[in-house]
Amino acid sequence: MANTTLTRWQASLMNKTKKKLRTYRDSGQQISCITCYDSSFSKILSDANIDIILVGDSLGMVIKGETNTHSVNMEEIIYHTRCVSKNNKNSILMVDMPINSYSDSVNALKNAKAILENKGDIIKIEYKDEHQDILKQLISQEIPVCAHLGYLPQFSSSKKDIKIYGKDTEERSKILSQAKILDDMQVDLLLLECVDPNLAIEITKSTKAPVIGIGSGDKCNGQEQVLYDIIGISENAPKFSTNFLKECRTIEEAVAEF
Repeated sequence: MANTTLTRWQASLMNKTKKKLRTYRDSGQQISCITCYDSSFSKILSDANIDIILVGDSLGMVIKGETNTHSVNMEEIIYHTRCVSKNNKNSILMVDMPINSYSDSVNALKNAKAILENKGDIIKIEYKDEHQDILKQLISQEIPVCAHLGYLPQFSSSKKDIKIYGKDTEERSKILSQAKILDDMQVDLLLLECVDPNLAIEITKSTKAPVIGIGSGDKCNGQEQVLYDIIGISENAPKFSTNFLKECRTIEEAVAEF
């Protein structure tokens, strides 16, 4: 495939992804999203009909043993995307764009297409205001995009950054404005991480794009969790996560309970 042209097959798949996400929103269905990094767990999640499997740059912590996501690069993301795609039959495969992979429009487009070439269905970007033109470029190419707001792990330099966002008036106004801009740009999905639950409700009610939350209350269109958190093997699971395996006999039952 040429660097600037999508095959008809890929364009068709991307259109199906966009339609599927709109169907979730229109039907009022609660969207389930769980991170995954390998083919074995991918089969479990796909067989359980999890709506979205996320190849997250959280692999920096849970796979590589680092303290943050900052060391994750495109080569690693592509490797894990290939692994997960092998046994994914039913779920939308969302893939994180790692830090430094979308520093400009050319870089972002090249890396987003590399993810699509390796069976990803939608890319996710941690959104800051300076990324607006980059997202416009991706959307103009019909690439499915999830924009991530609130706590942005890629841009976090301290544990102090891990907090609830949107509590004060200024921060709330900024996140609300970003969500509106992104929705007007026609992103396909919004992810709110550690956003004040009341603000998350307002965004969910006011946007056309479906909204999934993590640590942002339970009133979004769906929820995302890290796989290793919900099966109780993360070293530092966040307070908002639940170990579903604690009350279940198998990982399959824990995933179903989620």
